[in-house]
Amino acid sequence: MDLLINLFIKVEIYIIFLIALNSLMIGKLNLWAIGNIVYFSIGAFTTGFFVNTFMVTGFKLYSLLIIVPIITFLVSIVFFYISRILKQDFFLFFSLFFIELNFVLNNQLAGPSGYSHITRPPGLTSDLILLIVISVVLILFILWIILFDKSRINTLHTLIRNNEILASSFGINISKIQKPVFFASAIMSGVAGVFFAFYSFGADPQAFNTSEIIILFTLLIFSGIDSIKGAIVAGFIFVFLTYFLDSILSSNFKIIAPKLSQIVFGVLLIIVPIIIPKGLFGSRSI
Repeated sequence: MDLLINLFIKVEIYIIFLIALNSLMIGKLNLWAIGNIVYFSIGAFTTGFFVNTFMVTGFKLYSLLIIVPIITFLVSIVFFYISRILKQDFFLFFSLFFIELNFVLNNQLAGPSGYSHITRPPGLTSDLILLIVISVVLILFILWIILFDKSRINTLHTLIRNNEILASSFGINISKIQKPVFFASAIMSGVAGVFFAFYSFGADPQAFNTSEIIILFTLLIFSGIDSIKGAIVAGFIFVFLTYFLDSILSSNFKIIAPKLSQIVFGVLLIIVPIIIPKGLFGSRSI
């Protein structure tokens, strides 16, 4: 039972991150912002930094749920204006560069092993309570996106996504419309990172590198772009498949197991857009 609760905590953390990427960055803004994993990393490593450097403990740990959104917001401001200059593929390449830069900085800041001995705040020490709190945050996030999808603002996002030049000709302030969604995606990714640090009692640079986001991105393509269902399915597949490979295959195939997942996801990335252009639950083709 404890193992199942532990796995579901990890699933929900990744679902929050994937919805922020899939439904907001990709879905609303049409930005293939795989660099969102940097915000995820900021949440985890900021938590580790404050705990290990300033010895933040007890109820003070809750302040990280304010500090991290502020930091991710400030970083996302820079990212947003870069996204207005570098379009589509160029922004994707910049995201890859920023992920590698973030990986190097994390190694310099916390070392190759990252941060450890991260404590949980009072009230969240139990895995079950942590699961309940994350579930509430996830449900509220999903409800907000559902309401947003039905709003007039979302209609403007659809127009901008389909034809930005036409939207500009109608006098729509594109930057003003897109900023809140961009910042919301970054902040939710950062909050997911804080929960990840509390869940794992640490922050490992390897959990936020290029290989991880490519696997998650591949799962989004398989499950469906611009889809809450797709993000949920991708989160479940990632966590449970990773657990399967680590706990079962690694004991018998130590050399093959780390590469096996990359092979599987690589094949999926090639064949899914051809066989299922929209993925399992996607609202539009890749």
